[in-house]
Amino acid sequence: MEKLSTSISDFEELRQNNYLYIDKTEFLAKIISSDKYYFLSRPRRFGKTLFIDTLEKFYQGKKELFKGLFIYDKDWSWEEYPIIRLDFNRLEHSTTENLKIEMEEFLNGYAQEYDLKLNSTLISSKFEELIIKISEKENKRVVLLIDEYDKAIISHLSQDPEEIKIAKSNQNFLKTIYDNLKPLVKHLELVFITGISKFSKLSIFSTLNNLKELDMHPGFSHMLGYTEKELHHNFEPYFKEFAAETEISKEELYAEFKRMYNGFRFSDEDIRVYNPYSIAKALAAKKIDNYWFESGTPSFLIELLKDEQYEIPKLSDLEVFKSQLKAYDITRLQLIPLLFQTGYLTIKEKLGRDFLRLGYPNQEVETAFSQNLISELSNYEADLSLIRKLRLAINNFDLEAFIVNIRYLFESIANINIPAAASERESYYHTMFYLIAELLADRELKIDSELLTARGRIDMVVESKDKVFIIEFKANQSAERAIKQIKEKGYADKYKLKDKEIILIGINFSTDQKNISEHLIETIN
Repeated sequence: MEKLSTSISDFEELRQNNYLYIDKTEFLAKIISSDKYYFLSRPRRFGKTLFIDTLEKFYQGKKELFKGLFIYDKDWSWEEYPIIRLDFNRLEHSTTENLKIEMEEFLNGYAQEYDLKLNSTLISSKFEELIIKISEKENKRVVLLIDEYDKAIISHLSQDPEEIKIAKSNQNFLKTIYDNLKPLVKHLELVFITGISKFSKLSIFSTLNNLKELDMHPGFSHMLGYTEKELHHNFEPYFKEFAAETEISKEELYAEFKRMYNGFRFSDEDIRVYNPYSIAKALAAKKIDNYWFESGTPSFLIELLKDEQYEIPKLSDLEVFKSQLKAYDITRLQLIPLLFQTGYLTIKEKLGRDFLRLGYPNQEVETAFSQNLISELSNYEADLSLIRKLRLAINNFDLEAFIVNIRYLFESIANINIPAAASERESYYHTMFYLIAELLADRELKIDSELLTARGRIDMVVESKDKVFIIEFKANQSAERAIKQIKEKGYADKYKLKDKEIILIGINFSTDQKNISEHLIETIN
């Protein structure tokens, strides 16, 4: 059985050392046989660097590395091309001056490798000169591979004006680099650029108007990440081994992996993929956990959520114009395209030609995002043992214990980061209750928040194997009013055909007491 890698992005190392590689060379074949300039944005840890490396090895003519893969027996010359590979993860960018120094050292390094002397003084001109001189010396067009083009920009996205100033300055500098690429068409075989975010073409790729954007392009939806078919076809032995060492059957494991890690959709094509990093980590450790969030949520996203006072529950079911997901300007950060491009939201459904429904891709993203938000909004690290008690209380139908533990949790975050205005406090507690409830979801409990019905939105539905809990939240009103709304709006109607016991829970929150003031529980027979 081939080894699993969670950190190797070197195609040659994977192929020569018996590591599992999921064949994505079908997309490589599409790329090299059509256009010249490409751009691909994907969330972090989706395999962008590995794909860049695969392109590099292809253009180095290393055919034997591709033996058994889609592209191997295709009619390609497999000739070697000169390659310039620029990885912005490796360049220091705390100031634009530092970035310029790093870029100049990078260009001088390539000039030395090809025994060339560069005469230009401007870095942008030196980059152009390097490409022309390499092409002329080797008598071949140059392959230019740029990985994480936006690293020097998004690392400085913040509400801090000084950080935004650095981001803008870095962006302006990089624009001069890319502006010099278009006139070099006769010297370039391929330009392939990757990143996480997509900034306005006018601000960074203004002259590359023939740049083919693959991020939402039909036909490239599963270029990175694993489809359901790829998961079952390539990882079957690992699931068997996982199942043999646990009390979970292989079928249950597949279902749990789908709930936790599947769901990323990047285009109009209804093709959803698994996060490859999480799959490798979970199968290697034989443990289902939140792996994609190990490095945490970028602070600027939290700052944006706070600054815009965004209603967090809406993120799980959001209708937007397709155009809202396109490029944005860093001086005017927009929350929804940022959340989509960084992978926190994904396409759940296409609603006609111009509209999309967005939501969290999967349980891993939703749970870890909720945990992170609780911590950021309250300075409280969610007590996982308390979350387990809440799950246990629901599963054992011990609703009084559930309420007691909810009270305890809110007591532990009282007086921390609580807004002064009463109206803002109501929204704050509603959001905190929503985030806490989102942490309860596991394979035994299905959680739906802000669930849309024909007559309104249900605050929360918790569904177990034999019960449905419909929860309505009120602030500074009454638990009785919450129960009355559930009944008047007919929130339980859609669940009556499920042959499950239906329990209505009304909760009233007092912003003065900073906790639950009363609750009511009713069972529908």
